[in-house]
Amino acid sequence: MEYVIAIAVLVIVVYFAFLRDASSSSGSRTTTPAPAPAPEVVADANNNGITSKAELKTLTKVQLFDFAERRNLKVKKSGTKAQVINEIHSQLR
Repeated sequence: MEYVIAIAVLVIVVYFAFLRDASSSSGSRTTTPAPAPAPEVVADANNNGITSKAELKTLTKVQLFDFAERRNLKVKKSGTKAQVINEIHSQLR
């Protein structure tokens, strides 16, 4: 009697583990695409290798922090946008 119960439990587990997954993955699921990575901040608009203050002013404060982080620059996050621009520009020279 114990063998019959063990076999029945085994059959149920196999059904739920293998057969049910195979039948539900036949296309009924919709997948959402992964979000695209954030584009890299481009501060050097004219590609001359030098980033001017005017080019830095076109970026938002968050983009300035990303720009500084990618170039391993130390910038105070509590400062105003103008202070952040001055710090970045002075470290890039």
